[in-house]
Amino acid sequence: MQTATIHPAQLPTRTNLPGALTGLDCLETIPGISSVAVQLTPEMARRMLERNLRNRKLSEQVVDKYVEEIRNDEWRLTPAAVGFDCEGRLVDGQHRLTAIVKSRRTVPMIVTTGLPAAAQEKVDRQRRRSLFDALYLSGQVRNRKWVEIATCLARRVVASNSGTAPPDSVVKLALETHREAIEAVTDQMGEKSVKGISQASFLAAAVLYHEVDSDKCREFLAAIRTGAGLALDHPALRLRKLLMGESLLHSMPRGGANQSYIFRRSIYAMQAHLEGG
Repeated sequence: MQTATIHPAQLPTRTNLPGALTGLDCLETIPGISSVAVQLTPEMARRMLERNLRNRKLSEQVVDKYVEEIRNDEWRLTPAAVGFDCEGRLVDGQHRLTAIVKSRRTVPMIVTTGLPAAAQEKVDRQRRRSLFDALYLSGQVRNRKWVEIATCLARRVVASNSGTAPPDSVVKLALETHREAIEAVTDQMGEKSVKGISQASFLAAAVLYHEVDSDKCREFLAAIRTGAGLALDHPALRLRKLLMGESLLHSMPRGGANQSYIFRRSIYAMQAHLEGG
């Protein structure tokens, strides 16, 4: 395995480090550990995987998610690194490396060598950032519900009711495509969660309704929020009872299938309302 060595002169100093973070040249360095940012090729990734001697079971779902990011130009250079211990064994990065091989694409990656063997005990043990975290921190969304709705709409595109989440690129495309309607629906329903009617699968259906007829959608959402004054056979009241758990069906599915079921029932009710039922 080829490793890179960083000369002390390459470390950030007061003169070559951008921004306000200066003075790293005054800190004590840890001997034997090197990090370098490289354009990592599939061939080199394959060779690095030969050093994968002791690791957790590979998740094909995680690999496929990385492959989607690479192929959709969503891959970014981040502090997450491929790491090797002082014996040359891979301690972090098997999923990223496998995805590079599978995608047959070269991507930017930080490679760290010389880590203590015990470093593997602490890899991926803390909370990981979600897509909402990334989009919120970059100012692309105001609240989590936007991402949940976009994810629900993205599932319709990739035909996934449960299990692996849709690729980030598909969720972001759904968010951008339906942004105006997502914002309008969430503004009307409010950011405070209300049992049943705050479900993303219901709100995703409302987004599509809003894009067909915004006035009728606002009327429907206003009715379903309270249910006041509605006839027993009004589509909004029937759907409200289902969402609130007041008319549970024995055959009602659970988990991801339940989200798909709620989405379909919401579409049916909104279609009936649109047609004047």
